[in-house]
Amino acid sequence: MPADERVLWRTETCTVWVGCAGDGDLVINGWDRVYLDGYEYSITVGPDQFDKLRATLGAEPDADVVDLVCAHADEIVGRGERSWLADRGIECDFNSY
Repeated sequence: MPADERVLWRTETCTVWVGCAGDGDLVINGWDRVYLDGYEYSITVGPDQFDKLRATLGAEPDADVVDLVCAHADEIVGRGERSWLADRGIECDFNSY
C-alpha cells in the first residue's frame, strides 16, 4: 500500500483508497463488501500515463495526480475507476482477489 494513501470514496458497502507507490505508480485500491460476496481490487497507473490523466482532467502539467484524482472522485468512482480510465485511453493494470 502506498505510504500517502488517502480515502477516495466511502459508502456503507465500498471503500476506495488512492496513493502513489514507491516506484511512482498511481495506485487505486478498493474493497467492495457486497458485490460478488465481497472482493478487493487494485488498479495501477504508471507515470507514463500521468500527462494523459492530467490533460483529461484539465490540469496543469505539474499537478499532483493524487490530489487531482481526489478532486474528481465523484466522476471517476461514479463511472467505475477502471472503466473511467479505459474510456479515456489511459492504460492501467487491474487485479482483483
